[in-house]
Amino acid sequence: MRTEPREAAIIRNSDKLVVAALGGAEIINYGTLYYCVAVVAGHVAADFAISDAAIFASFSFALFASGLMSFPAGSLMDRYGAGITMKIASVAAALSLGLAAISWNIIVFMLALFGMQIASAFLFYEAAFVLLVQRNALRARRHIILLTLIVGFSSTLFWPLTSLLLNVLSWREVLALYAGCNIFVALPLIGFAHDLRSPSADNENNSENLQVGSQRSPRAVDLVLVTTGFSLTTFVFSALLGQMIPILSAIGLGQGGAMISALFGPSQVLIRLFASSLSERMGAIHLTILSSVLLSVATAVVAMASDSIMGASVFVVLLGFSSGLNSICRGALPLSIFGQNGYGRRIGLINGFRLSMASFAPYFFSFTQTHHGTIVALTALVACGFLSVLAFVLVTIRPAGPASRDTNNQRNSE
Repeated sequence: MRTEPREAAIIRNSDKLVVAALGGAEIINYGTLYYCVAVVAGHVAADFAISDAAIFASFSFALFASGLMSFPAGSLMDRYGAGITMKIASVAAALSLGLAAISWNIIVFMLALFGMQIASAFLFYEAAFVLLVQRNALRARRHIILLTLIVGFSSTLFWPLTSLLLNVLSWREVLALYAGCNIFVALPLIGFAHDLRSPSADNENNSENLQVGSQRSPRAVDLVLVTTGFSLTTFVFSALLGQMIPILSAIGLGQGGAMISALFGPSQVLIRLFASSLSERMGAIHLTILSSVLLSVATAVVAMASDSIMGASVFVVLLGFSSGLNSICRGALPLSIFGQNGYGRRIGLINGFRLSMASFAPYFFSFTQTHHGTIVALTALVACGFLSVLAFVLVTIRPAGPASRDTNNQRNSE
C-alpha cells in the first residue's frame, strides 16, 4: 500500500522526533551511568579513604552484573515492550544515582554502582534498538544508524562536563544532579519516544512482521556464530580502550599517546556519517565483517608501530572506524538475519555474552602484557579479531533457510 506524500512526510517527521528523543535520553544514560564513573572515582576514593583501584574493581564487577542482566532484559523487553522497561529502568537509574550521592560508606556506594549498571542493561544501545525495531522494523536499520551518530557525542560531552562540575560541586552533588537529569530529562524523552506513534502504524507493523520476520529461519548455529563474533570483537575493544594510553606509551610514544588517542572519538562519528550510504551498498553481515576486519588490521598495525606516530595514528583511526560500525551492526545484524520476532531476546542473549567477556578483557591484556610483553598481548588480540571475522564469514556461507529462499524468490518475481 502506497503512502500519500503528506502522510509519508508526517511519518518521517515523527520518526525523526523519536530518534532525536531517544538520542537525547541515551546521551544522558551513557553520560551519567557510565562515562562519569571514571571522572568521579578519584574523588569517591579520597572521600572514603580507599584506593582508586578498589573503585574500578567494583565498577568491573558491576559491568559483569550488567552483562548477566542482559539475558533476562531482552526477554522482558519482548514481553512488555522496550519502552515500558526503559521507563522503569530510568527511574531505577535515578534512584541508584541518588543512593550513590547520599552513600554513607563504601559498601552503600558499591551497591549503588551495581544498581546503576544493572539499570543500564535496560537503557543502553541494545534497549533503544529494540524499541526502534518494535516501533517500525523496516525503517529500524536507518534509525539505528542515526541514533548511534547522536549518542556518539555522549563521552565528548560528559567527560569534560563532569570534570567542570567537580570544580564547583562535590562528587555527591554531581551525582545528585545526574539523578535529576534521569528523572526530569531522560525519562520524559523515553516516554515521548515510546508514546509517539506514526500514522498507519498498525498496518505498517503488520506488514513489517511478515516481511522482516521471514527473512531467514532462526537457527541455533547462526545465533552461536553471531554471538561469538560480537563477543570476540567486544573483548578486543574492551582490552584496547581500557589500555589505550599504556599501549601507546609501550610502543614508545610517551605523552604523545594521549594526543593521538583523541582521534578515536572523531573517527567513530565520521564513519557513522558515512554509514547510511555504506549500508545501502552493503548488507548488514558484510558491514559487520568490514568492522571486524578493520579491528584486526588496527590491532596488527599498532603491534608493528614501534615509535611510529603515523602507525599509532592509523591504529586509533581504524579502531574508531571499527567501533563506530560495530555499534550499528550490533542492532542491524540480528534484525537482518533473524527478523523482528524475538528480537529483544536474541539481542539480550548476544549482549549478555559479549559484555561478560568484555569485563575480563582489561585484566587479560594487563596480565599477558606483564608476563609476556606488549607484542604478545597485541598478537592475542589480533587472533581474536580474525576469529571474529571467521565467525561472521561462516554466517554468510551457510545456506539460507526455506523462509529466506521463499522471500528471495518473491522479491525476484517482483
